Amino acid sequence: MPAGPRFHILLHVILNSRQVIFDNFSDNGRIPEFSGLRCMLCAWLLLFIIFIPLGQLSAGDRVTQQREEFSRAWNAASRGERAVFEQSMPGLRDYLLFPYLQYEDLRHRRRQVPAREMSDFLDSHEDWAFHAGLKKAWLRTLGTQGQWDSLILYAPGFADTEVQCHLAHARIRRGQTEGLLPVAQSLWTVGKSQPDACDPVFSWLKKEKGITSGLAWERIRLAMDARQPRLILYLARYVLESERAWVDRWYQQDRTGYHRLDRASQWPDVEKSREITQYGLKRLSRSDPDRAWEIFQALDSHFNWPPVMRGGILREMALWSAVDGAVATPDRMQAVPDDYRDDQLLEWSARHDLSRGAWEGVIKTISAMSPELRDDAQWRYWDARARLESGDADEARSRLTELALETNYYGFLSADSMDLPYTICAQEPHVDAATVEALAHQPGFDRALQLRKAGIANWARSEWTMAAQKLDTQELRVAAALATREDWPDMAIFALGNSGDLRWYKWRFPIEYQPLVQSNANSMNLDPSWIMGLMRSESAMAEDAVSSAGARGLMQVTPQTAKQLAKIHSYSYTGRQQLMQAEDNIRFGTTYLRDLLDRFYNNPVLASGAYNAGPHAVDRWLADRQTSDPVIWVETLPYFETRDYIPRVMAFSTLYDWRLMQPVTRISSRMPAFDSAPIGGTMKITETAEVVCRTPG
Repeated sequence: MPAGPRFHILLHVILNSRQVIFDNFSDNGRIPEFSGLRCMLCAWLLLFIIFIPLGQLSAGDRVTQQREEFSRAWNAASRGERAVFEQSMPGLRDYLLFPYLQYEDLRHRRRQVPAREMSDFLDSHEDWAFHAGLKKAWLRTLGTQGQWDSLILYAPGFADTEVQCHLAHARIRRGQTEGLLPVAQSLWTVGKSQPDACDPVFSWLKKEKGITSGLAWERIRLAMDARQPRLILYLARYVLESERAWVDRWYQQDRTGYHRLDRASQWPDVEKSREITQYGLKRLSRSDPDRAWEIFQALDSHFNWPPVMRGGILREMALWSAVDGAVATPDRMQAVPDDYRDDQLLEWSARHDLSRGAWEGVIKTISAMSPELRDDAQWRYWDARARLESGDADEARSRLTELALETNYYGFLSADSMDLPYTICAQEPHVDAATVEALAHQPGFDRALQLRKAGIANWARSEWTMAAQKLDTQELRVAAALATREDWPDMAIFALGNSGDLRWYKWRFPIEYQPLVQSNANSMNLDPSWIMGLMRSESAMAEDAVSSAGARGLMQVTPQTAKQLAKIHSYSYTGRQQLMQAEDNIRFGTTYLRDLLDRFYNNPVLASGAYNAGPHAVDRWLADRQTSDPVIWVETLPYFETRDYIPRVMAFSTLYDWRLMQPVTRISSRMPAFDSAPIGGTMKITETAEVVCRTPG
């Protein structure tokens, strides 16, 4: 029987015994009969018998009751029901999460709370997740209220622009301006408009003649980099009158996307003209590298470029030519001085060579990369692949055989090319239970677990993340064990990723949602391992995940996509909260995946890319990148996120084949050629792969 009901039964017995005794007392206070005393003794004996288990059970029951009360109070506050919230607080003072109620109360009352009270609370809760947000809100409030002395006392060192502007204003109001000029200049010299709280500081800065023409030009450059061109019209008033025409030229060129930058041939060869032209050529290279190159050729002899400026322009034009797939990319790469041929440029040079089958160029470019990049599995694979295609078969096979020992996308591709088994050497996770329990009682983790049980997911994640940042490698393994014990898969995955224990596949690739996935896979005629791999890539198996773009749940479905799917497939859609439920989220996600697979020729590579970047992006990339080889197509995609996403989904799908104890499909079989042509004459593709555990040497 639970502790709560047992306690109430016991209390009922004691009270009834007490009444029997009182009813049997005589006028002189004697107990004429034994029955009442016997009842009371029986009650106290009952209390003695169950005292120890009752104490143990009631402690846990009390925590549960407090957590429920806490949750009700928290939700009442979120609904604006202050009376309910305030009535709940006194009874929760000894509860672990009571400071969160204090936080909510102080946040709400921050305009009336004495500064010392707020400061004391913040000082005693520096390691709580709410600390930074509450302090920022409070300090900003002090500024709007004009509490200058409190700002001077409590705001120094707090990294928030609005707070620092309030602090600078407070120093001005109190006459403490020594050393303030560079502080005010730093606040002013940014590439965007600053908060209104900065206006009094900037007014003071003007009076002190602290805004020089040079400082104004610095801010103009920052505004352009931040894509705030209209801001430069305001800033023109601060530059020398003789230079204002350059501000207008820059603005007008930016309005036309620098397609008319050839007019710079009429400008004098001075610092400002070179600077504007350099910026314009780099910007234009991103959208139209051919036009940028044409203009550069026309202007190159007109300007006496400093070497650093010319080298930077050439690098940018070559880089974006490669990203765009421009035919003239090799010539532009050749024009870049050696000092400007960094790893990013070399990667794109190699990708461009891949797209046109220039295998000798691939080998040469990879050899010029830094040792760290060259030794990455990605470029070891392409080096071996290029050697295989170039006829250096013995060296290629040696390198591919070695790479096939690795458990990753490129290792699997290498195994496919050599018709070798896949290498998956799992380690069984093991962490001492007592150590896990000890970590669970550490303050940050204890708070995180209690918050999660109370249904406050965002603060639970924040507390866990803060606590995990302080752990070393061994402790991260314990954190992964704790997260697994608490059915918190994404926290276990992140902990293992940071600890380097990538072979703990049981925890890194959980299968709790496999029945739901299998059911939807059957109804949609989809590969369940592919769904699991995609889901693992999207959310790390977090049912309550919400992205910055508003995608929600296990398969990161956006509300807009859900509405469209509901309309097309006659599904019931009740709102974004529905997407936080595993069953509904997987149904919407797999339906969308099925639609994408139908649209993109039943090709998982294209459907995965469309799931990540959208179908229109995939349409554009198919039109721009003419190759039948999906591996090359993925490698040359212009979006880093999608270029990384598709290989991750493919590799995770393979690992889920293995986790679900079914035949392991070779990655190459999930990546069919776009036109059904053979993928490279010497590359072998087999339907399924044997899985073994092999180690180098």
